[in-house]
Parts: sequence; C-alpha cells; structure tokens
Amino acid sequence: MKRLKTHLALAAVLVGLAIASMMIKPHSTSAQVSISRVELVPSVPFAETESGGFGLPATVKVPAGQTLIVETLSLQMDVTPSGSQLEASINYKSAGKSVTLFVPLSYVYTQSSNGFDTYIATQAVRLYADPGTSITLTGYSPTGSTGTLFLTVSGYRSEL
Repeated sequence: MKRLKTHLALAAVLVGLAIASMMIKPHSTSAQVSISRVELVPSVPFAETESGGFGLPATVKVPAGQTLIVETLSLQMDVTPSGSQLEASINYKSAGKSVTLFVPLSYVYTQSSNGFDTYIATQAVRLYADPGTSITLTGYSPTGSTGTLFLTVSGYRSEL
C-alpha cells in the first residue's frame, strides 16, 4: 500500500509538471505580437520675454518654418493714473485664422514714484501659432494710459 501511495504521488507530480509546461509554452497563434509604429514629431523647447516699450504692444516672433506651441503665458503691464481700468489680450494666427485670447489680470501694487498700477497674469494655455507670424500682447484702458507691457511665452517649437 505504501508503494502505491508513492507511485500515485509521483504520477501526480508528473501530471502537474506536464500541465505547468503547457501553460508556460503558449500556442503559436496567441504568441503573435502586433507592432504599431509611433512617430514622434521633433520638438525644441522655446521661451522668450519681450517688451515693446512704453505704451506699445509686446510681440514674440514665431520662427519661420516652425509652429510654436505655447503652454504658458505670463504677462506684466501697468496703467496710469492709479485706479484705471485695464484689459489684456493676446493676438496670434492659428491655422491661418486670427485668434484673440483675453487674459484676466490681477492687481499687484501701485508704484508710489510714478502712480502706475501694476497688473500681472500667468495662464496655462495650448496655443498653436503659425510659422513666421507673431504673438502680440495688447493692453487697453478706457480710463487711463497703458505703460510698459511684458510678454513671456514658453512651450516648444515643432515642424508640424
């Protein structure tokens, strides 16, 4: 009886090994792998800050032959007299169409030496500016005069 139990145990181990080997070795039809080709568009990081000077728009030029993908806009602008209303817009071309983006501003401080109120904004965006065009920050005040405008864009250039 003891020999029978030993033979049954040995047979059970061999059957288990046979099943395990069948599970490890997959069938030829399930072993086929589908490979798809992914092409990445080459991109180069881009960041630039520009100012047009007192009362003039700030403009960043898009390199010729490359689309500029802007991911962050940052701007600073001021207005006089203190307490004046101020609005900001970003103008650019995308797919050949003129686009205007209005940017909400936050008041920061009043410069006591000249009476200008300073405003800033930072905004996460996804802008696609056409090659060879410009991205322009324009300020407008119905109750005062704009001072110096600063525009910073960051993102990447791509040959789309």
